[in-house]
Amino acid sequence: MSEITLRSGSLRRFVGRTSGRPRMSTASLRYLTLLALAGLIASLLFSLIFGARYKSGAAEDHKASRSAAKESRTTPGKTGKPGAAGHSDAIQTARNLGKAYYEQGKYPEAIAEFQKVAASGRAVAADHLDLGMSLIQANNLDAALGELTTAKQMDAKLTAVDYNLGILYKRELRYPDAEAALKRVVEADSRDPAAWFNLGTVYSAERRLPEALDAHQHVLQMGFGRGQNFYVASLFHTFTILTRLKRPDEAQKVLKIHEQLRDKVPTISLQNPALEGGKYGAIQVPPAEARVASVNAGRVTFADITARLGISLSPAAVTRSGDLGRAAASHFGPSVAVGDYDGDGHPDLYVVVPAATNHLFHNHGNGTFTDVTEKAGVAGRGGSVAAAFADYDNSGHPSLFVAGLNGITLYRNKGSGKFVDETEKAGLKGKPGELDTRAVLFDADDDGFLDLVVTAYVDLNSPRKPSSVFPDDFSGVPSRFYRNNGDGTFTDLTASSGLASAKGRMRGAVFADFNNDGYADLLFVRDDGPPLLYINQGEDKFVDATADAGRALSESVAIDAQVADFNHDGNFDVLLWSPSGCRVLLNRGGAKFEASTTLLTPSKSRGTVADLDGDGFDDLVAVDDNGWSHFLANRGGLFLSSSVSFPSARDQALVSLAPALLSSPAKLNLLAFTSSGRFAAFEKEGPPSHWLEVKLDGFKSNKQGIGTVVELKSGNFYKKVAVTSGPVRVFTGELAKLDVVRVTWPNAIVQNTIDVATNKPLEVRESERLASSCPFLYAWDGKQYKFFTDILGVAPLGELLPDGSRIKPNPEEFVRLGDGLRDRNGLYSFQITDEMREADYLDQLRLFAVDHPASEEVYANEIYSSSPVHPALYSMRDKRFPVSAVDDHGSDVLPLIRERDGRYPTGFRRNRILGLADLHSLTLDLGGFPDSAPVALYLTGWVFWTDSNASRALMSNSRLRMIPPYLQVRNARGEWVTAVPDMGLPSGTNRTMRVDLTGKFPSADHRVRIVTNLCVYWDQIFFTTDDRPLGNALEPGFAASGAGDGERGPGTQPPAGLPATELPLVSAELHYRGFSTPSSDPEHLRPDWFDYVHVMAEAPWNPFLGRYTRYGAVDNLLEGTDDRLVVMATGDEATVTFSGRRLPLLKPGWKRDFFLYARGYAKDGEPNTAYYRTVEPLPFYEMANYPYSLASGRSYGPQQHYPNTPEQRRYLREYETRPARLLIPPLAPVF
Repeated sequence: MSEITLRSGSLRRFVGRTSGRPRMSTASLRYLTLLALAGLIASLLFSLIFGARYKSGAAEDHKASRSAAKESRTTPGKTGKPGAAGHSDAIQTARNLGKAYYEQGKYPEAIAEFQKVAASGRAVAADHLDLGMSLIQANNLDAALGELTTAKQMDAKLTAVDYNLGILYKRELRYPDAEAALKRVVEADSRDPAAWFNLGTVYSAERRLPEALDAHQHVLQMGFGRGQNFYVASLFHTFTILTRLKRPDEAQKVLKIHEQLRDKVPTISLQNPALEGGKYGAIQVPPAEARVASVNAGRVTFADITARLGISLSPAAVTRSGDLGRAAASHFGPSVAVGDYDGDGHPDLYVVVPAATNHLFHNHGNGTFTDVTEKAGVAGRGGSVAAAFADYDNSGHPSLFVAGLNGITLYRNKGSGKFVDETEKAGLKGKPGELDTRAVLFDADDDGFLDLVVTAYVDLNSPRKPSSVFPDDFSGVPSRFYRNNGDGTFTDLTASSGLASAKGRMRGAVFADFNNDGYADLLFVRDDGPPLLYINQGEDKFVDATADAGRALSESVAIDAQVADFNHDGNFDVLLWSPSGCRVLLNRGGAKFEASTTLLTPSKSRGTVADLDGDGFDDLVAVDDNGWSHFLANRGGLFLSSSVSFPSARDQALVSLAPALLSSPAKLNLLAFTSSGRFAAFEKEGPPSHWLEVKLDGFKSNKQGIGTVVELKSGNFYKKVAVTSGPVRVFTGELAKLDVVRVTWPNAIVQNTIDVATNKPLEVRESERLASSCPFLYAWDGKQYKFFTDILGVAPLGELLPDGSRIKPNPEEFVRLGDGLRDRNGLYSFQITDEMREADYLDQLRLFAVDHPASEEVYANEIYSSSPVHPALYSMRDKRFPVSAVDDHGSDVLPLIRERDGRYPTGFRRNRILGLADLHSLTLDLGGFPDSAPVALYLTGWVFWTDSNASRALMSNSRLRMIPPYLQVRNARGEWVTAVPDMGLPSGTNRTMRVDLTGKFPSADHRVRIVTNLCVYWDQIFFTTDDRPLGNALEPGFAASGAGDGERGPGTQPPAGLPATELPLVSAELHYRGFSTPSSDPEHLRPDWFDYVHVMAEAPWNPFLGRYTRYGAVDNLLEGTDDRLVVMATGDEATVTFSGRRLPLLKPGWKRDFFLYARGYAKDGEPNTAYYRTVEPLPFYEMANYPYSLASGRSYGPQQHYPNTPEQRRYLREYETRPARLLIPPLAPVF
C-alpha cells in the first residue's frame, strides 16, 4: 500500500512564532494537564497493542546523519575555527565514545563524553545538539534546552535542532512551542516522516483533530517504503482520529491496512523512543578524514650499528660461486629473515647467502648477536635464495623454510635451540636443478594450520641452447601449493587448487585478503609477465582474477611486491617494484586496483616499506645504483619526497633494505647489504614515536596468528595491518592511547580491546569461547528465564566431515524439560535465541506434557547420531547405576557419574585440533542382570564439539583421525570386542541419550567400555532393564489436545497407559534481543552458560548476508512441517508461548514432565562450512543433504532444487524480507 487519501482540509502553513516560556494560568495548566493525561492514556494503549518489551533503539539514518553533520561543520563554534572540529584526536574520540554510549542507552556516560567536547572550545553546533539529545534522554530537560538553544544560536539552519526542540517541548507539555519547532522542520524538509508524525501527535494532544489528521496524512502519502515505522504508527493514529471524528467506515479501512503492515517493522520501532527518533533524532558525529598520527617533522637520520650488533660476513664468502646453481642463486643477492626462533621475545636473524652457507644469529636482547649456525644446524646446502620463519606445526617454536637450489628445505625447530632437516619427511622433496625463490606460509583454508606456496624461477637442467644465458635461456618451473596435513607433513595440491596456471619465472608472492571476504588471496610477481592475482575461494581453491583486478595491475611489470593499507581506507594496497622504479596500486575495494601515482623512485632502485617518520603511515625508502637514498613520506596515500640520511657506505652502495625492530619496538632498524656483499644495519636516531606491539596467540587459528588483521583506531586515526610473520609492531606518532585495537582472526572471530595504552606490548590470545552452536532455549522457571540447553544440534547444515563429505542433518528432536517448568497465568513461555555465529531455521515447535506415576521416569532419546534417529520417549521404573566406573588411568570416577551435578570425568588431554583429545576410555561395570533382559544405557553429558575447520585439518592427516564414541563388551575369552561401532553423542548441553544394549553381551561379564578421542563429558550414567517406548508422540493418537476456547490443537486422543497432552501454540513473535552474557570455565571442563538477564553491550559477531524472516508474529510458520521456516539472524529471539489452561488435573502421587519437539536446522559461520557467509540456500525437508546443489552445477549430492511452488514463493515474498544489518560496524573511515 503506497498511498492513502482521506477527506481532510489542506495543511495550513505558518511562519514559526517566537516561543519563550509563557506564563500559564491555573485553568490553562489544568487544561494542558488533562490533555497530557489523555495523551498518556493513548500512548499506553498504543504500547499495549504493540507489546513494548525491548531494549534497543531504532536504527539511525546514516546518510541523513552524515548530511546533517556536514551541515553542522560549515559553522564554526563560538571559540573555534571553521573545520577545527575534525582535527583533534581527543575531541573526535569523545564524540565517538559519546555516540557509542548513546546508542547503547548509557546516557550519563554519553553526556560526560559530549560535555568534554563542549568544554574544549572547539565544539560545533552538532556537538551541542548531541549533548542536548543525551540530556533529553536522561530527562534533564532544562539543561537540554540550554544546549539546544546554544546549537540554534551557532547554526540557525540546522534542522535537527528544531526537531529535537520539538521533542523536548512535547515532553514538557509546551505544545504550542513544540508545534512551532516541528513546523520549521517540515518547512525545511517536507519529506521527513518523523517530523510530520510528531507534529500530528502534538495536534492530537491539543485536540486539534483535523490538523492531526492532515499531519498523519502527509506520512501516509509518502508510502510505506519511505515512512516505514512512522507509516505504520500513523495508520494507527489515523484510525484513532477517524474513530473520534465519528468516521467509522474510513477508520476500519485504515485499521485493516494497519493490521496487514504492523508485522513488517520491528515492534520496538513502534515505541515512543523510536518514534521520537528518525534521521534528525540520531547522534551526528562530524566526520573527519583519516590522517596521520602527528609527529615532529624533520630530517630522518640513521646511525650505523653494524659493529655493535656483532654481525659480519666476508664479501668473498658472499660472492663466491663455484657452480651454475650457486651462480644462479647469487643472481638474487643475499637476504635476511627475521623471527624469534627461541621464544625469548627478541627477534633473531637468519641471513641467506646464495653463494655460500647461511647464518643464524641469536639476539641477546641487548643489541648484540651471536652466530649459532653450527649449533642450530641450519647452515643450508648452498644456493639459497630466501628464507622464512613459520610455526607450521603449531608447536610454539617457529621453524625455518629455505627456498633455493633444488627446492625447499624445511628445518623443524625442536624447541631446544636446535633444528632438524625434515624436508623429505614432510613431503617437500624438491626437484634437482629447480631454483625456488620464495616460501610463503599462510592458512589458505582456515583450518588452523599454515599452508605453503613455493614460487619457482627456472629449471637449470633445461637450457634452450648449448650456450645459455641466465635466466633467459632456461625454462620456467610451475610454482606449487602444499596443503598442511596437520601431522607435520604436506600434500601437493597444485593441480586441484587452480594455482597450476600461475606460470613464469616467479620472483615471489605475497598474500592478503584483498577483497575482504575472509580468505587470504595471493599475488605472484615474475620476470616474464605481469603480476598474477589469485582470489581464494576457500576449500583450497583459487581463481585467476588478474583481468578483473584492473589494467593498473594487469599491465604492470614487477619483480617484487609488498602489501600495506597505504591510504588507510580498510583495503590492502600493493607496492610493486620493477626495474624502472616502484608504483603504488590502491585497492578501491573488491580487489580492484588503480595506480595512485606515476613511478615513485628512479629506475634500478631497491627498497622497502617502513614507517620512517613514525606517524603510523607506511613510507617508502629506496636506494639507487648511484648510492643515493630516497625517502617518500606517506601522507594519507600521497607520497612526498622527504629527506633521509644514511652513513656513507664503507665500500659500495646498498643493494637491499629490510625493516626490523631488533632491540626495542620504539627504534626502527633497517637491514641492508652492500653491492660487495657486506651486511649493514642502521638505527633511526632522534626521539622515538609512540609504538604498539601486538603479540598474538592463536587457539582455533594457527598459533602465530598469521593472516590475522589488526586494526587501530584513535579519534581520526585509523590503521590496518595484516599479520604475515611474528608480532605486529607499529608506530602511532604522538598518540599515547588508542580508542580500540581490533583483532580479526583468520576464522573471522573479532576481539576488541578498548583504551589501549601505547609504548607497551598488547598480548591477545584468541578467544576460546563457544562461537558456533545451535539455537539456545530459555525456559520460564517462575522467576525468570533461565538457560536450559541448546536445540537442533542434530541438524547442522553444511558441516564438513574429515572424509570430505557433509553431515546429513536430522531436523527433528525431543528436548526433555522435566518438571521444572512454571506457567504464567496458564501459559508456558520460552525464549529461543540465536546468539552464536550462525543462522537458525525453525520449522515447527510442539510442547507435550506426559503424566506418570512418581515411581516412573520418562526420558527422550536426545541423541546425535550419524544415522538419523526418530524422536522417541521412553518410560522406566528400574533405574540402576553401575557398580563401578574407572577411566583409562584406573581412577575411580563413579562418584562423578552417579548424580547429575555438573561434575564430569576429565582425565584426558585435549588435542590442538578443536574438539579432539587423546584416545580415552570409560569402563563401567553394570553388575548382574538376566542375559535375556532388555538393557538400555542412558548417558547425560555434553560435548566440546569439533567443527568444519577441524575436519578440514583432519582430511589429510595421517596421524590423527576423528573417532566417535564406540562401545565394547567382554567376550567369553575376556577380550574387548566392539558391540556398538557408533553409539552417538548427546545432542546438546546436558542432554540424555539412549543406547540399546539388549543382546549385546556375549558373556556374563557385564562390563562395557566407551572409547573415543572426542571431548565428551559425562555427567550421569545409568541403565535400566525395563524401559518401554511410549509410542510415536508425533502421530495422531499419542497426545490429547489441550485446545479449547478457540485455541489450536491437533484434537487427538491419548493412548492407554500414560496420559499425554499436547499444549496448543498460542503465539510466537520474532524480534531482536542481543546476546546473553556468557560464563565460561577457563579450563573448558564445563559447558558455557548464558545469563539471560544480562545482555552484552556489544555484539560478538555479524550476521550472514541475505534475508531473514521479518520481525513480528510467526506462529503460523511454526505450526506445521511445511518448509516455511523462521530464519533467525544472530542476535534474534523468538518468544514462544503454549497454553496449559486445558491441562487435566494431576492425579495424586503422579508427576508431569514436559517435552519440547523441535524441528529445524542450524548453520554455523565457520569458514569451512558450506555457504557459511550467506543465509541461502534455504534448507527443505526433502533435500538429500546440504548443500543440495550449487548454481555452478557442482553437486554435493543428488541434483535438487529448492521448492518453487506458489506457496513457497508467497512465503518468501511475505516473510523472508528482512535484510541483514551489521552489528559490528567497521573501524575503517567512510570516504
